[in-house]
Amino acid sequence: MPERPSSQTKTRSGSRSNSSSGRRSSLPRVKSSPRLVRTISTDNDSISHGMGHLSLDAGPHESIEVPFVKGTLNASLPYEYLRADVLNLAQALRVHKWYNKKGNATHLTPSHVTLTKITGALTNAIFKVEYSNLPSLLLRVYGPQVDSIIDREYELQVLARLSSHKIGPKLYGCFTNGRFEQFLENSTTLTKNDIRDWRTSQRIARRMKELHSGVPLLSFEIAQGPSAWLRLDKWEKVISNSDWSNDDANIHAVLMCENWEFFLEAVARYRNWLKDSYKDLHHGLVFCHNDAQYGNLLFTSPVAPPAPTPISSAASVETTDSLFPTASNVSLEQIIKPSAQEQMQDSKLVVIDFEYSGANRPAFDLANHFSEWMCDYNCAEAYKSDETRYPSKEELLNFMYSYASHKRGSQKKSIDEEVKELYNDVIRQRACVSLHWATWAIIQSGELDHAKKEKIIEKGPGGEKYVITIDDEDDEEAILDSEENVDGVDIDTFDNLNFAKDKMAVFWGDMLQLGLIKTEELPKSVSIKYLDTKFI
Repeated sequence: MPERPSSQTKTRSGSRSNSSSGRRSSLPRVKSSPRLVRTISTDNDSISHGMGHLSLDAGPHESIEVPFVKGTLNASLPYEYLRADVLNLAQALRVHKWYNKKGNATHLTPSHVTLTKITGALTNAIFKVEYSNLPSLLLRVYGPQVDSIIDREYELQVLARLSSHKIGPKLYGCFTNGRFEQFLENSTTLTKNDIRDWRTSQRIARRMKELHSGVPLLSFEIAQGPSAWLRLDKWEKVISNSDWSNDDANIHAVLMCENWEFFLEAVARYRNWLKDSYKDLHHGLVFCHNDAQYGNLLFTSPVAPPAPTPISSAASVETTDSLFPTASNVSLEQIIKPSAQEQMQDSKLVVIDFEYSGANRPAFDLANHFSEWMCDYNCAEAYKSDETRYPSKEELLNFMYSYASHKRGSQKKSIDEEVKELYNDVIRQRACVSLHWATWAIIQSGELDHAKKEKIIEKGPGGEKYVITIDDEDDEEAILDSEENVDGVDIDTFDNLNFAKDKMAVFWGDMLQLGLIKTEELPKSVSIKYLDTKFI
């Protein structure tokens, strides 16, 4: 799932003095790997390897070059070691203004580096890296299960394509298990309440439409079909090949059905139902973000309050009968004809973290966003999906009319017909969203591979070894740290299995109401969450 950065963060400020710990008093001297360059094509997925150069470019088309070093960063290292390794990587990658131009060793002092871990990030460990008088960096360290979850080569190709369209933060450099990106200073992450705001929701809808219509799909993406199902196929195989799926107790507890075989059968039923609903699963695909939850939406500056601009100043959009209930008293004109001033401020809304992006039906992106309305990643029970917070029919239509009317172009259908089809398609795609994140969470939990939990000697980004000993005082400090009030969760604290269980509760609710399974096919003890599945 998406990264989930939040404006509420927990900072590990200051280093512990060497005199108060059992660790060695000096840091290892790093000899970084040679700096390579990745030339990432914006429109080709072929990969070739050369001497000192990793190329993702196979033809005369747009591309970007990204510094790369073969180094691994361990985000769980003690603070003073981690800061030193971050500086060494920034030096090796020659990150703008962060490296020493006069030598191979960094000229910066590790103790002056501030690392702020950003809560809400569930796939990677994410830090804000600060140093006096230098531009801040965003450091992303990939999670331990990431190879089973994300195709990093495809992700970099997507980032290159987005860069060519001036979308997203700048990419400064990559290393083996992470990368440095531009940190968007003075930006404000949206909250669970911000996305419910009537006008902010309209703005999100317009920006989503711009992404869907502004980033063309490549031929191979169209040929492969919906990326959500490509990932689901991959993740199902990972789970199937594990001992976890052979234990019916796991299936009962998390997937809330009798066994793994029934789960796969139910997914097949749903998938066949979708195929019957569409003439062609490869038709109507667009480039989707696929993780547009509030933590991935930022305002780079405050949005001015709407001015009393006459509605007639905007372009006309044909509409016949509004789908809003009469009792809603909603002005459809104000939704589909926002003022020029209002639309000019849309650029202040920025979408980040495209790790799960790819080809999908627009309704999948919308269904994912609406499903995130049920989540609160800054509370003690961040894994829960509160079905009472799913958007109402009026809130759904507010978003969908804004989406459909923006950059509309020539359409044979009326906007009401288009919104009706989109509304119904969101209902169809919602179960896929629930499946996507439920299987994601099972893999992300680490329960499929217990061997990876064994302690080993740590290695730094330049190949140096750390032998770390934790004395009693450190253990006591760790306990105190864990008891501090945390405003949000991250990759290390998120309850993945309960998150998967809650997503499955929504999935089974949709399946039952759509008539794809019967109540007696599920265990009697299952607690189902029901959302509205009534088509319009």
